[in-house]
Amino acid sequence: MTDIANPANACPVSSFDPLDPETMQCPHPWYQSLRRDAPVHFVASRGMWFVTSKDLVDEALLNHDVFSSAFGLPQMPPPDSVAEEVAAIAAEGWEHLPTLLTADPPEHHYYRRMVARAFTPRFVAQREPEIRQIVADLLAEIPEGQPIEFVEAFAAPLPLHIIAAALGVSDDRIDDFRRWSDQFALTLGAEIDADGALEQARSLLEYQRYFVAQLEDRRTDPRDDLITGLVQASNAGDDEPLSNGAALSIIQQILIAGNETSRKLMTGTLHQLALNPTWWNWFKEDPAARSADLVEEALRFLTPVQSMFRITKAEATLGDYTIPPGSMVVLAFGSANRDEAQFADGEEFNPARENAKSHLAFGSGIHTCLGASLARLQARIALEELATRYAGVTLADDNDFEYEPSFMLRGLKRLSLVFDATGGHRS
Repeated sequence: MTDIANPANACPVSSFDPLDPETMQCPHPWYQSLRRDAPVHFVASRGMWFVTSKDLVDEALLNHDVFSSAFGLPQMPPPDSVAEEVAAIAAEGWEHLPTLLTADPPEHHYYRRMVARAFTPRFVAQREPEIRQIVADLLAEIPEGQPIEFVEAFAAPLPLHIIAAALGVSDDRIDDFRRWSDQFALTLGAEIDADGALEQARSLLEYQRYFVAQLEDRRTDPRDDLITGLVQASNAGDDEPLSNGAALSIIQQILIAGNETSRKLMTGTLHQLALNPTWWNWFKEDPAARSADLVEEALRFLTPVQSMFRITKAEATLGDYTIPPGSMVVLAFGSANRDEAQFADGEEFNPARENAKSHLAFGSGIHTCLGASLARLQARIALEELATRYAGVTLADDNDFEYEPSFMLRGLKRLSLVFDATGGHRS
């Protein structure tokens, strides 16, 4: 167990390895050491520069001319033993195109324009009734007064159903969405074995074939959904229509960003509320008025997207540090969002924090997450409904609090909770 009160004792900067299993389970003591002793640090064993202070992460995010997003796929590569077989499977599908996450201007501006035309404020606002119905349907299945595994019962299916509804595809593909999304996320800041890499490649091909069929369907039978919006986005301007490859890249990012991150945000927020009944009671006093503050602090404290890559197009200077051209840089949002120079008592969960919304959970600059408004909306609705329905929430006895093994996507694998309609608390 690392000493978060005095991380220098247990977490010397020279020993930092982002892919070490223990580090991925609890990175925050390491981030404290890095912010204090080396806010820009080269991890030679991984060939990565880690930027951990908020001011320097902010600076890099806004300097996209030097800190490029054209770093390729954000996944770790497959093992050498199956690299050729993985490539052969990929060749049966559509080439991955850099779009939102992995593109620089002017290409990035084109793709962002196209998605923004489909993903409008009106489109997001119209989702509220269906989100409330999805939340109500899921909560109706949660028993009171007995342990439930919250990820499987609520946090995982919630965003999957919302994404399915937004894309306009039937609920009978929810299991496939979950499997595809989980497969995509396996190598985001983590390594998998040869069998896992082959399964991931096959899942990607299956995903591509399904959604190309959906794209073709919307070209002949448009509907009020996001896939139709992507197909028709060029009608609003002089842009070329999205290719199938570009649309597949965008939908894949929607699946990961909309599913994985919302699942981890909801699970982590309930974990914190169960740990801190004072904040649960504070929230219950006025859920509608306080849900926005709770969500912003949860985003800051939990930061489901813990980090993102950049690659330097030229020699870069951050603070007192010089980074060579062509370097892989990791912008550690999870560290920046707890930087004590920006957030007093940043290691504490405090929904009444006044400056929580200055977090970087959705990035910043030209790559700010386009789905932030939908993520906030569904989180607020879900938390309001939970607080309205239940008097108390406590941790069950069978939790192990194990996190997914990734330095990029951080969240609990499972969370066992007890929801109490009478307000009693388990000892």
